[in-house]
Amino acid sequence: MGTRARREREKQDMKSAILDAATKIIIEEGYDKLSMRKIAEAIEYTPTTLYSYYKDKSEIIAGISKEMYLKIVNAVTNTLQDNKSLPINYQLKLSFIAFINTMTSNAEMGKAVMNSGTDKLFGSNDESESDSDSGVLMLYALLQEGQRQSVLRKLDENVAWMLITALLGFSMNAIESKLYLNGNWNDLVETYVEILINGIQPIK
Repeated sequence: MGTRARREREKQDMKSAILDAATKIIIEEGYDKLSMRKIAEAIEYTPTTLYSYYKDKSEIIAGISKEMYLKIVNAVTNTLQDNKSLPINYQLKLSFIAFINTMTSNAEMGKAVMNSGTDKLFGSNDESESDSDSGVLMLYALLQEGQRQSVLRKLDENVAWMLITALLGFSMNAIESKLYLNGNWNDLVETYVEILINGIQPIK
């Protein structure tokens, strides 16, 4: 391995260590307790070193948000793979539920995403753009297949973004108001998802 490649790998390893430390602090102490000083202490470096990799706390949160996005995409992908024999509308229902449950599985991580801004979750820079597109394109492909099967009405690509925004908004509201702690949480999620699915089915 050449010097340049080794330095790049070391840089990525350091960035990963910083994100891992920040994630651990958020989970154990809460988003509000996260600081550059605490992250530096956790990885046994000075705060000045951290600024060589991330300009501020918000940029670290943006990195964590990208990881959350990939976690959501993986959860939905696995759900679809496990249920590929079902009609598209049922696949959509289960994948929407997987989206919400993944987003709300750790409230403090969800809060970090909320504080980063939704554009960070779906990628607002060139580095993460392709990752962002993959999730939207996956959903749009499902919508198109649903149209082909006549279980969904004709929809354009903007509907994929609208649905994702609706799922994200519901998840953020659930985190903010702690709805996920309610005894009827699963019923609430299923009802909300069914409302979304009904809205894209053919009008009878």
